[in-house]
Amino acid sequence: MNKWNKNMDSIYNISDGLLVSKIAVVVWIFLIYIGTVVLQYLEKPLFIQSIVFTIAILIYILFYWYSRLLTDKRKWVYLLAQGSLLFISSFLVPHGSPIIMAGLLPLLVSQSIAIFENSLKVIIVFIGAYALYCIAIWLNYGLKELPVFILLFFFNVTIVNFYTVIYNRQVNARLRMKYYLQELETAHRKVEDLTLSNERQRMARDLHDTLAQGLAGLIMQLEAVDAHLHRGNTNRSHEIIQQSMIRARETLKNARTAIDDLRSDSIEETDFYREVLKMITDFKETALIEVNDHIEPIKQLSALTMEHSLYIISECLANVAKHSQAQMVNITIKKVNKYLVIELIDNGIGFKINSIGKHSGKYGLLGLKERVRLIGGRIEMNSNPGKGTKISITVPI
Repeated sequence: MNKWNKNMDSIYNISDGLLVSKIAVVVWIFLIYIGTVVLQYLEKPLFIQSIVFTIAILIYILFYWYSRLLTDKRKWVYLLAQGSLLFISSFLVPHGSPIIMAGLLPLLVSQSIAIFENSLKVIIVFIGAYALYCIAIWLNYGLKELPVFILLFFFNVTIVNFYTVIYNRQVNARLRMKYYLQELETAHRKVEDLTLSNERQRMARDLHDTLAQGLAGLIMQLEAVDAHLHRGNTNRSHEIIQQSMIRARETLKNARTAIDDLRSDSIEETDFYREVLKMITDFKETALIEVNDHIEPIKQLSALTMEHSLYIISECLANVAKHSQAQMVNITIKKVNKYLVIELIDNGIGFKINSIGKHSGKYGLLGLKERVRLIGGRIEMNSNPGKGTKISITVPI
């Protein structure tokens, strides 16, 4: 609510919410002035008093025109000054006093509604205006005429203030609409910024999981070919070259998939168990690391969970091949209650956990954490230099 008030103050100054637009009110004041002068002239022309009355009305209009400045910190002074001008004017043109008092005092009450937005203060202004009206009519016309003029005053107050309330509600409704539109635009910009940031992160992950991993695998296969060629084992070198060609085509296909954000096969139709076994087979052929796997067939994975889980497993295996210098890795994938549990343990050289994300160009583990977070999972990494690495991931199914 405080935020609303602060924003409303910046959009809408209190005195701008008076009865109607300033020009229309000035026209109304001018009509009241004409009626007052005409009535006084018909009863008894007063030349000097009429000039002073005209000056008083001009001052009244001037005060109203700059009411925004006057009501900023001096609300009561403004209302008292305007009321005093009307009260004095009623004695300058006594026979026209019912018109000016009944026509402009309700306007003063209506201004107080917009100025204060407080029922008690508005009631005080109304009582003051009513008292001024009764005194002016009593002194100019006598007590006998007072009841009739009081009815006229209440009629005008009712009409003017009813219109004021309706008008102020419309103004507030427009201002709220403007405020909420501004908030919506701000939120939209934030969503665009977050969407752009998330899209960049997604593209970084996809490029890492396609091009980076594919090229890393090709490099390891080429190194193996080079080693076999040095030993004269051309048959094995030919086999690895054939595998490298297949892997290069798969990498190109995956890169195109990431760029187009499409898949040749829908992820919903993917067999998670089969895809994991295929990853392990490719890993064995490429990395030449012993793998002990315990994989349970799991059929209840959502498309999002399946997609990210496959990337997570692929990233873990790629890290083992590129960095661990391990001879053996244990892979366990199973369902425990309502959770998918993925666990990889290698006997490699390990690393310092607190170094994750601190080295330029090393984004594998950082992307791993991001993917786990996106599917609402939890990841635990345990590793020390020379003591291998254990990664445990728990994802709700």
